Amino acid sequence: MRIVVRNSSTHTLAELTEREAVALRAWYGNASSSEDEAIALAIIRRVKGMDGWIECDCLDGRHQPLLAPIQQERTFTLRRLTPKDAARDRHHERPNHALTCPFHVDKDADPALLDRCFHLRPLPRFDRTYIDALPAIPTRLAEVSSQDSARSTERNDRPSRLGGILWRMLEKAETNVIAPLQDFPNLTLGNQLAKLRSAARELRVLRTWTLNALMSTWAADYWDPDSRWQRLLATSRPDWPEGLRRTGFMLLFSAGISTQTIMPASSSRTIDVIAKVRQPLRGDPASRGPFLTLLNVDFQEDDEGPVRAVQAYAQPVYNGDTLFPVESGFERDVSHLLFWLQQSLFDAAPELRIKITKPLFASETPIGLCRPDFVLEVRYKDYPPRKLIVEAFGMETDEYRAAKEKTLPRMQHLGPIFGISPKDLTETNSGVTGRRLQEWVVGQVRTD
Repeated sequence: MRIVVRNSSTHTLAELTEREAVALRAWYGNASSSEDEAIALAIIRRVKGMDGWIECDCLDGRHQPLLAPIQQERTFTLRRLTPKDAARDRHHERPNHALTCPFHVDKDADPALLDRCFHLRPLPRFDRTYIDALPAIPTRLAEVSSQDSARSTERNDRPSRLGGILWRMLEKAETNVIAPLQDFPNLTLGNQLAKLRSAARELRVLRTWTLNALMSTWAADYWDPDSRWQRLLATSRPDWPEGLRRTGFMLLFSAGISTQTIMPASSSRTIDVIAKVRQPLRGDPASRGPFLTLLNVDFQEDDEGPVRAVQAYAQPVYNGDTLFPVESGFERDVSHLLFWLQQSLFDAAPELRIKITKPLFASETPIGLCRPDFVLEVRYKDYPPRKLIVEAFGMETDEYRAAKEKTLPRMQHLGPIFGISPKDLTETNSGVTGRRLQEWVVGQVRTD
């Protein structure tokens, strides 16, 4: 990335370092640390002071996408400079960002089929125990005459922070882990939700209130002002500072979702959400569900109720008993194969222990960050455990292949890789694939 002259991107003002580029993308992809945010803010203020633009470097070719620094009343942000629909030839030198770039502009009304922002999630922030509540509702509107229509529609398209909160809970509760069958894992919805509640006790919304205290796992509480959850939220009212909205959370197993609606499995009623429901956007939308959904709610503009759902993040899961996170229907099929592998080798070799993990955050390697689709930890008797990587190659786009080509060498630093594609799981080929996977796992154990 580099800083260029406004309206004349062929003239360079300054080059951004790789660390600065990573911080900008992490901030806009809602995957940033405090250090990333500080670096991103310094860059945007610097570009604003230089009266320049930022040129992205996510494409091959002469023209690169452009980003303009915007100073709002209390914040700085970036606006993506892309051609207007009505005047495409006017700004032909302003291409859209690559599909895998967090700054990509989605002009379609329908949900995209690609996960454009979470090909690589950040390292978890273990040192941070607080999560974000809703900010205070602004006290005045911006001047309509000064609004840029493109800017106003793009300003709120960053992924919801609820996704990060949900992933942190899932990881703390180890819901993303299927323990070896020798440990007799208790995979029921009640047990899984209890583990998530326990994890939520370790996260705080305010100094005096944990996430667990302000969270409900029962959909009926949404419509019941006398529920214990809503009464606790009423009790918390004096503890909320001026800069935050009184915020409640709901963690619901949902049979389905739509653009702005949640269908909780525990109720025949649906919950309407003000903002678009976020979700991983890989594969066929018809096969992504069911979901584990995290919502945050407020009590209208006057904070007097009734409850309304403001935002939601829907994480696809394996099924209602096994809240094992997946990112597409194809990943659910691969998970099914791995569970079969675990059971079949347990029956054949009871001393062979297999733990299955779905990583939710990136891992560090000597050549960069990567996030494998699945990690198998295999241990035989008292021998040292072996870490094996299973990758689900579910798409055939150029952008997807390019992303995999970049991350696969990094994954090889974590362990040997076994790749699975959709054709491997067809009715004709699934049996052969299962036997190949069994032989591969056993062969890796024997190499020690």
